[in-house]
Amino acid sequence: MAPSPRIDALAAASVALAALLLAAPPAFADPAGEPSLRFSRAGDVVAERDLAWMRGAVPGSVVTVFEPYEEREIPFDALPLAPLLDAVYGPGWREEEEILLTCSDGYAPTVPVSRVLAHHPWLAFARADQPGFTVEKRESGEVKTISLSPFYLVWENLDDATVRQEADYGWPYQLVAVDLIRARERFPKMAPPEGSPPEVMKGFAAFRIHCAKCHELNGEGGSLGPELNAASSPVESRDPAWLRAWIEDPSRIRPNARMPALNPALPDRAAVVDQILAYLGAMARARGAAPDS
Repeated sequence: MAPSPRIDALAAASVALAALLLAAPPAFADPAGEPSLRFSRAGDVVAERDLAWMRGAVPGSVVTVFEPYEEREIPFDALPLAPLLDAVYGPGWREEEEILLTCSDGYAPTVPVSRVLAHHPWLAFARADQPGFTVEKRESGEVKTISLSPFYLVWENLDDATVRQEADYGWPYQLVAVDLIRARERFPKMAPPEGSPPEVMKGFAAFRIHCAKCHELNGEGGSLGPELNAASSPVESRDPAWLRAWIEDPSRIRPNARMPALNPALPDRAAVVDQILAYLGAMARARGAAPDS
């Protein structure tokens, strides 16, 4: 029995619809090639928004900052971060603990929400003084041209002594994702044992600020540098004086070291080093005491 014309028409329509769906871009994709940013909460994706959407959601501006890599004033085309987060998450993001910023090269710093609220960060998407979205940065003893795309988080610091003193803390480039997190929930393997001394807990906070952006600890953190605890810890293989000197300024030990010095302008810098070492020691002891170690 031959199929009816109605069935033939329905079948053809189904085939056409399937082809159309397969050809359509995925959710949040940008057919024009606009840069986009993924927004999550506790690891769950909330939205992915392209630059066109973000520019429509919040007014942008040219903001001039003292750029920490080129060490001079540079103007950027940028969007104010706090209003942008309001547009994406609603005001509830202001009650969160930290913001995890993930970059395409594996750099993954965290910034306290309180810092965002107390100062003025901007999401830069272009330089206003040149065609290329790049900076000149010294790495391993030589100056390299670094792409900032798709986004670069910059901070108003011309009249903000605190942010200016903290140098490049919280200035991630090649930014691709933003995640609202609570540190102990997001990094359970990096967190020290419950009841750890205050020095260790301060070291956990300092490690997340200064170290975890590049280093993993127990598999959690950035991926630019080596893992610092899963198999062994530097506190188990290095003399404390050597470790202290390395954290303070690796270039004094290895002239072309890629790892930067701990910010020389950091308040209580020696105490911060002590706290980081206390934290690393506690995590090494916890690994050694684990039943499956």
